[in-house]
Amino acid sequence: MNPYKILNIDREAGKKDIILAASAALRERRFSAREVALAQKELLDPASRSVHDFLHFLDVEAPLRRPSSRKASNRPLVFLERLCVFDEDV
Repeated sequence: MNPYKILNIDREAGKKDIILAASAALRERRFSAREVALAQKELLDPASRSVHDFLHFLDVEAPLRRPSSRKASNRPLVFLERLCVFDEDV
């Protein structure tokens, strides 16, 4: 659940904005009253709001999109022989 999407507010919204957005979301009826109330409660609590800020606004995709710093090696793969030291039939 993303409370910012439910209440249709941005990250910088204050307490008054959250309360006004909750009443507007109840009038729109896109989400249930329970979901709106939970979103409002989560964003009014500083600890849970920090968690939601981390979960919904941290861009973890950007480092994954960067090209890898490792260069592909043109060396042939080394052939590895199977060790039979621990085989029971030897």
